[in-house]
Amino acid sequence: MSRSPRAVFFDMGGTLVFDRGFGQALARRLSSLVDVELGITVEPSQVLSVWERVGSQWGNLELWDLVRVMLLLRELGVVPRPELAERIYNGVIESYVEGFRLEEGVHSVFSELKGMGLLVGVITNVGSYDVVYRRLREEGLLEYVDVLVASQAVAWKKPSEEIFRVACRLAGFEPPGCVHVGDDPIADVLGAKRVGMRAIQVLRDAKHRSDLADAYVESVLEVPQVIESWLSSP
Repeated sequence: MSRSPRAVFFDMGGTLVFDRGFGQALARRLSSLVDVELGITVEPSQVLSVWERVGSQWGNLELWDLVRVMLLLRELGVVPRPELAERIYNGVIESYVEGFRLEEGVHSVFSELKGMGLLVGVITNVGSYDVVYRRLREEGLLEYVDVLVASQAVAWKKPSEEIFRVACRLAGFEPPGCVHVGDDPIADVLGAKRVGMRAIQVLRDAKHRSDLADAYVESVLEVPQVIESWLSSP
């Protein structure tokens, strides 16, 4: 089976986008919304603690952020009526948009890979598919993206093998022909390697260097060079 790359997938957080205060933005916005909507005063740190707790109880299954909002309201002793939950959910989405910035140069990276005849995709752990779609659209990146796989949409989170298998199936290639680029040594590198994909680890914000990655880069700007070297290998 050919090992020549046919598709390159990217992680989002720590790879394509970087945290510029997401936790603080989310805590602040949730606290304000709870105050305005319910007349309940909860410190930002407290409401963030509840948010994290209700989202950490599901193992490798991803909870949709809308459902997570409902559970948050229930924890606060409030019936999670649909219209109320939707308004607070919209605040969560705005926090994602505010709390992460795009790495400079991603447009050129995607363009170079497409110029090599490769499929470009995204595999990300996130509780809202909509926020990833929105970010890619607003940044002008959707024109390059062939496959977008968010854990909220497929239920499984990285490093579960299932989310990588779904991505490869949607791309139309077997795992050996696919590459995953990400920072996390477990979620990104180990998860991809388990299904037979190649893995490129982005070291800039990585927790530690994985021994399993096929290549290492400091930023995604170096990815096209790595891919080109693999394409030219016999």
